[in-house]
Order: sequence, then structure tokens, then C-alpha cells
Amino acid sequence: MIRFEHEVDQIRKDHKKIYNRLKSIQEDALFVDKVAHLYPHLALVANERCGSWYINPTKHKVHSVYFKSTDGHMGEWDFNVRRGNFHIIDIIAAHQGCIIVDSTRRGKRIPDALSKTIPIWCCVINRAIQRYYQQEQQQPLSKWDDRFHSLPTAVFRSEHAQIEARLDGFVQKLWDLGVDVERLAKLLKKPLRPIWLTPQSSLSEAMDYTDCEFYPVICVSASQFIQDGGCQARPDGYLYVQGSADDQEAWSMGLTCSLFWTHDQEILRHPSTCETTVEEIVEQARQERHQQLQANGQDLTLLRLENDIKNTMLTIGNRYTGLTSSFDAVIQCCCLTTNKKKKTWLDLAIPEGKKGQHVLEKAIPLAITFARPFLANHQRILVFSVDGKNRAVGIALALLVHYYDENGNLELDGVKHVTKDSIRQKLIQLIASHPQAAPSRVTLRRVNTHFLSVID
Repeated sequence: MIRFEHEVDQIRKDHKKIYNRLKSIQEDALFVDKVAHLYPHLALVANERCGSWYINPTKHKVHSVYFKSTDGHMGEWDFNVRRGNFHIIDIIAAHQGCIIVDSTRRGKRIPDALSKTIPIWCCVINRAIQRYYQQEQQQPLSKWDDRFHSLPTAVFRSEHAQIEARLDGFVQKLWDLGVDVERLAKLLKKPLRPIWLTPQSSLSEAMDYTDCEFYPVICVSASQFIQDGGCQARPDGYLYVQGSADDQEAWSMGLTCSLFWTHDQEILRHPSTCETTVEEIVEQARQERHQQLQANGQDLTLLRLENDIKNTMLTIGNRYTGLTSSFDAVIQCCCLTTNKKKKTWLDLAIPEGKKGQHVLEKAIPLAITFARPFLANHQRILVFSVDGKNRAVGIALALLVHYYDENGNLELDGVKHVTKDSIRQKLIQLIASHPQAAPSRVTLRRVNTHFLSVID
């Protein structure tokens, strides 16, 4: 018994080693490579953040989506407009379909994001387009598949029926919030259809979707299913870990997927040197970023994230946009050292993490007051944060809600009537222009609190 417990403890320790994690990711990425080679015309898409580890960006052009497994959990099924991922529809239309990569830890072959969240999304989009043609064009589509497709081995028929009963309600929610369904209808000439592949699938028997009656959304679960414990000793001396990339903060030591694939051969040269090599690479990358931030920004152009919010004078960016771009006014939403002390620059200095939540709420009225004279003169305003995904999105959303009415008209004295639905509609508008937006629930709650004085 004592020996058994010792072996279990050793497996737990090995399970956490970064070498085993990264070696497992490298092995799983080979399966993703095979799928990508099988369907070279389809766009390759990572379901952030886990899925991005399994796609080597030095080999493939990688797009990004954010479908959460929680939106597919039993009894909690949802079409989350905040994570609408509408930007991927342009990519699907351009490539006649896509491959979405994700993974899951022990206990399942396919994560709920692939088995339920994405199929729900596909069906809701299909039904919304059908409704558009029925109601707006008075011409229902005769060969348009708006059925809910799920994988029988992952979704029991009773659960399938329960999800199906909610789908029309999800379509109504999408409709009520003013999503531009007309644009989606013009992009998609065929319905979306989820397809599933795992390492247990036979790729030699995989179908050719070139001339089919739907756009394939191929959901690839990258990791091999391990029955007991989620890990398995490999003949070449490492412990394979199912779903290794999940929960990266717990094991990555600051390593990012892009750094890993840039240095994978060096990192995985030997188990004994792996951790030290990772530490050196992470530190070198940190120093390089610091040097870039100290520079004048001329070499940072390729790192910029910058998206104009359509029909407004607002732009959202990351810190590199703040360093390299020229705007009439700038609102800085992060804690970076700058020499900008002009009347055209507002430094809100919102920290990352929990500490920044309360600062964000206090910063909203400051940003609103600062922006007014520039909007009055039709001048461009940049709102930026470290990554342009959360803090900057919250401040930009507040400006959008306060100054632009439901028809997009500028209201310098502030929009008179703000509701939860109107805030959600503005969020949809923002995400449509800035698909990288990933505002946290807390950030959105702070915006709601400012306008509604209630906790959403």
C-alpha cells in the first residue's frame, strides 16, 4: 500500500512537470498538423487559450476564437452574445469553412466547447439567417439546414432535446440585441455544420468537404483520451498528459505558446534542462519587451493592435498603438511609464487584476469628461490598455454607451435612457469592430454599475 501511494505521488509530481506538459503538446500538435494538411483550404482557428498551444504558428496561419465550455455545460447551455465570435464568419466565408482546435483534460474525449457550445452557435447563426430571409426578405431558404447537430457519443439524446428546445430563444436574444443578421446572411451562402475529429478518428476515411452543401466547422480535440488519470508513460521516457495546455498559469512559468514554438527544439532538448531553458527564454523575452517599451516605437509597428469602432470617433488599441500611433487624444488604461503630460493624454493607470476593478469604476467618469471636447470637434480618440482586450474595452464601451444613441448619433450631453439591453447592444457593436475584445465579467459589471447603479 505504501509503495502504491508513493507511485501515485510520483505520477502527480511528474504530471505537473513542464517538460511532460510541453512534450505532450508537441505530440498532440502532430495530429493537428495532419488535419490541417488534410484540409489545406480551411482556415485554422485556435479556441483560446488552450487551443493556441496545439498550432505551430511557424507552420500555419492561425486565427482565434473564444468559445467557452461553460456555455455548453449541462443545464447552462447558452448562446453568449458577449462571446459572439462573429468575426470568424468572415473567415469561414472566405475559406469555405474552418478547423477549430481545442483540448480537454482527463475524463472526456471532447471539451464541451467543441461538443456543445460551437454546435449551439452554428445552429443559432443558421436559424437567424433563415429567419432574416423569412421576415425581412419574404423569401425563406428552401435548402437551408437549420437543424441542431450534435455528436451522439458526446451528447445524450435527452440532452440534445433539451438544448434544441432552447435554440429559438437564443435566436430571439440575438435578434433583440440588434446583431447585424443581414450582414451574416450576405456572407454565408451555405449553412454552418459542425464536424468532429479526435486522435481516435480515422483520417484516412475523412470526408472531402470541398463541394458540400454546408460550410464545415471541423471541431478538433487535439489530445488523446487517457482512461485512467489523464496521463500515460511513453516509451521514449516522458509522461503524456491529456489536455496539457489547459490552465496555463499553473504550469507555464510565464512561457507563451508563441515563445514555445519559436524555441521548441531548444526547450525540449533534455528533461533535466527544460525548466532552466524556459526561465532563460522567458527572462530574455521580458528584457526585450522592456527595451522595446523604452524605444521610440519605430520597430513595434507589427505588434500593434488597432481597431476603429465603426461609425464613431473611437479606436481601441494595445500599448504598442499608444506608442506608435498619432491620434487627437489618447486615454491610457494601464500602468505604463510614459512621458505624456499633455492635455490630449489621459492616464487612468488602471492596474491589472483585482486591484484594478475599483480603479476602473472610478475611471469611467474621468474618461467621459475627458472625451467630450474631442468628440465635439469630431476628433479621433484612442483608448488603449496593455493588450487592448479588457480594460480598454471597458472604458471604450462606457464612452460608446454615454455618447452614442441606439441609432449611432452623437449625444454630447449624454444618452438620456440607458438600459442593460442598450449596453449589451453597444457591446455587440464594439465586438463587431474589435473582435479581439475579451472583457471580463467584472469589467462589464463595472460599466453596468456606472450607468445603472445595480450589479448585473
